[in-house]
Amino acid sequence: MMFPIENNDTFLLFFHGLDSSCETNKYTCIKREPKYCQTVNYRDDFEEIFNIYDILIQEKMKQYPRVVLAGHSLGGWFANHFAHKYNLRALLIAPCIYPSEVLADRIPQVADMKLSFPTSNTEMVRVMIEVDDESLDVAVARRTLVNLPDSWEVEYFENGHHRIARSEDIWYHLVHLCEDPIIWMDEATYHGEE
Repeated sequence: MMFPIENNDTFLLFFHGLDSSCETNKYTCIKREPKYCQTVNYRDDFEEIFNIYDILIQEKMKQYPRVVLAGHSLGGWFANHFAHKYNLRALLIAPCIYPSEVLADRIPQVADMKLSFPTSNTEMVRVMIEVDDESLDVAVARRTLVNLPDSWEVEYFENGHHRIARSEDIWYHLVHLCEDPIIWMDEATYHGEE
């Protein structure tokens, strides 16, 4: 069995989705430390969210040698945005690729904003797309996530669902992105030690 060893040099900052919080199962399934998810209300003042996240990222970049961003849905868009801005590694879980189009009816403020989804970050980026996700246009993902740098990997998961935390897949990607050391332990040793 594989077990990650705590890596205090890498800080994981998670961005939750629309109408979600730090209680989302995409975040709570992550067992590594140090990590943090700031609960925000994207509907109140969307533009202010950029400042909140920017200050938080800059603070963590001063405190830790490495910061890795992860996000789900609209949080995946923010993770990608700031990963590009600061050249950071990122895990994007069912990211909202074009919030100006997809969320205009739910957050009127974004309809007139130019919210691009850049795909030129040369740092390691992992993207998890759930094919059966009712809120993600997979065709848009397949059109957008092309001609990516070699540092990007995109996985399409069949029979996925927006509310299911793929904890094993999330864990696998974060171990690599955060460079968490791994120890191997056979089951006899693991079960034999109390």
